[in-house]
Amino acid sequence: MVTFTQLLALDVRGLDAFVTSWGDVHDRLRNAREHFHDEVVTPLHQDHWRGKAGRAAQSFCDRIQLDIDALDTEVQGLRSFFTGEVDGVKGAGGFTGLRDLQSQAQALRDEGAEDGMTIHDDGSVSFADVYDPNDPGSAAGHKTRQGTADSLEQRVRTVLGKATHEDKWIAQNIKVIFGTPHNFESENRQFDILDPDGTDGRTWNKLNNVGALANARGWVNTAWLIKHYLGASGDPVEIDPLVLLDGVPQFRKDADTTLAQDVAKRPDGPFETPWQTTAPNLSDGGNPDWYYSLNHFQYRMVGEKRGDQVVYRIQIKKRYDWGVPSEHRATQSEGFGPLGITLEQADMAHLNTTGKARDFDVSGTSEPIAATL
Repeated sequence: MVTFTQLLALDVRGLDAFVTSWGDVHDRLRNAREHFHDEVVTPLHQDHWRGKAGRAAQSFCDRIQLDIDALDTEVQGLRSFFTGEVDGVKGAGGFTGLRDLQSQAQALRDEGAEDGMTIHDDGSVSFADVYDPNDPGSAAGHKTRQGTADSLEQRVRTVLGKATHEDKWIAQNIKVIFGTPHNFESENRQFDILDPDGTDGRTWNKLNNVGALANARGWVNTAWLIKHYLGASGDPVEIDPLVLLDGVPQFRKDADTTLAQDVAKRPDGPFETPWQTTAPNLSDGGNPDWYYSLNHFQYRMVGEKRGDQVVYRIQIKKRYDWGVPSEHRATQSEGFGPLGITLEQADMAHLNTTGKARDFDVSGTSEPIAATL
C-alpha cells in the first residue's frame, strides 16, 4: 500500500524524467543494432562463411538482432503506454492521477496541521487532547474534535486507496509490456523462426485444452478458431457479418449508429465508411462464444445511397493473434474466461514464433442489405 509519506514525497519531476529517459534507451538500442549489423553481421556475410559453423554463426547473429528489435519494440511500447495512458491522455489515472492525489494529500496534511492533528502513514489520524469526561463541556469538545479527526481520516484513506490502485496498475502494466525472458521475442511476428521449448509445449497443451472445454460448453466458434490457430496453417478464415449482427448486440448497436450518424448524412451515391472497432459486451446479453473467440474486430459498410434508401454490405476483419508484450495485454490471470485455465497471452503469441501455431486473418462480407434511413 502507498503510504501517506510516500505520496507526499512523490517526485513528479522524476516521473517526467523517467518517461523521457526511455527515448534515450530507444536511440541507444537503434545505434547498437546498426553497429552490430555493420561491424559483425555484414563482415560475416561478406566473408562467405559456409558449412555448419557458418550457418550457426549467422543464425546466432540473426537471433541477437531479433532480440535487439524485440527489446526496442517493447521500449517503444513502454513510452507509448506512459505518454498515452499513464500520463492521462487516455484516462485520468496514472501519473496525472498520482499528481492530483498528491495535491489532495498536501491539502489534507495542511488541514490536519491547522487542527493540531497528525496524519500517520497508514492514513490514521491522531490528536492530543486532555479533557474531563465528567465535564459535559469538555466531553462535547472532545467529541467534536474526534468527529473532525474521523472525517479527515476517511478522506485520507480514500486518497491512499486510489494512489495504491494507480501504483499497482502502473507496476503491473510495466511487467506485461516487457513480457518474460521466454516470450519477449514474440514481438517479431515472423512465423517459425525459433525452436520450441518446454514452455511452448505446455502452452500448446493448455490452449488445446481450452478449445476442448469451450467446445464442451457449446462455444463452437471459440473452439474452432483455437483449433485453427494451433493447426498452424495460417489460412484465412471467413465469418458472415450477418451472423455476428445476430450474435453480438453491441455490434448491431454500433452498426445502427454508423447508419444514423455517418451514412444518413452522406450525399447520394456510392459510399465506403471508415473501419471502426466493435466488440461483444457480455453485460448486454452478448454471446460469450463470440466474446472469447473474436472479442474486438473491425467493420465497415460499403454500398450506395439514394435519398433515404440505402443498399450496402458489411465487411469485417481481424488479425487473430494473441498480442505481444508491447501491446500490454494483461495476463489471463483469472483463467481463460470461466474455464479456469491461466495463460500468459504473450506465451500464446510465442507459439507463432516457434511454429507451433500460426496467426491468421479473419474476414467476411455480408450479402446486400436494404434499409430505410
